[in-house]
Amino acid sequence: MTEFLAEELDRFCYWQTERESIRVKKEEYKLPAPWTDDPILQEFKFCQVFREDDRTTRWFRNHIRDPLKNDPAVIMATIIFRWFNFIPTGRTLLENDLLVNWDGDKAIELIKEQSQWITGSYIIKTPNGMDKVTGVVDCINNIWKEKTWLTKKLEFDKSQEESCLKNAWLMLREYPYMGPFMAYEVITDLRHTYILDEASDIMTWANAGPGAMRGLNRLTGRPLEFSKRSHDWNTEMQELYQLVVRRLPAHMAMRNDRVYELRDIEGGLCEFDKYSRILKGEGRTRSIYKPNNLPTVEDLIEGESKYGKS
Repeated sequence: MTEFLAEELDRFCYWQTERESIRVKKEEYKLPAPWTDDPILQEFKFCQVFREDDRTTRWFRNHIRDPLKNDPAVIMATIIFRWFNFIPTGRTLLENDLLVNWDGDKAIELIKEQSQWITGSYIIKTPNGMDKVTGVVDCINNIWKEKTWLTKKLEFDKSQEESCLKNAWLMLREYPYMGPFMAYEVITDLRHTYILDEASDIMTWANAGPGAMRGLNRLTGRPLEFSKRSHDWNTEMQELYQLVVRRLPAHMAMRNDRVYELRDIEGGLCEFDKYSRILKGEGRTRSIYKPNNLPTVEDLIEGESKYGKS
């Protein structure tokens, strides 16, 4: 069994509970700011405890993923959207039917008309010698050519008794420039579709990214830079899950609309590391929270998907 430092474990549970409390006060109770007395949470931007509550995921879920969740087209639509991960670009692609009927040349033409077209949340690798738009489109083109084969592989794995997220993640990793993080983002979405909704490892597997590794290092007292891929990060996340889920308020561990999963531990570890860096003066996060400059959740989910209601 992994030994977690009591003080760090308390802080991790505090962060999870307080961050969710902010969401509830803001979105469900419609209370005015500030929604917390924590100065770090007041000033800096953090992802939600549940990825499904993040703004971009909400928009994608309502307009693209859920309307297509029982359609094989959801696989490529998810890959295309997450490679940009930017709502205005998603809206452009949706309105021009490019998520289901991909046309790389048309996508480049339309996207380059935007002042911003891609997420700033994570680094996207593309082929050398191409501008970023062309590079991303080239990556999508390569997978689009094999979409029938990819769909068959994913559907075959689903038919097996041990269908799992990890197998699907490994399949996506075979494609050029589909790194571990990007593949995991796609798999996390497909987990809510017919492809992976019955995966056997939803509660037992997650891909530990660099932030999650640092979070686990803080919780165990290891050097922060420790990042051996051969280390059993997954077992540590499972053990942490068992401890944390018993400490969370009941309304968090088992919400009416979703259940606390191992993915939420992985994402929470990354945000916990960000919170700890600020708390301990190790550096500052890039994202400052600016409520007046952000659209409301209602703005983002307003309107009906062109693919119909989910």
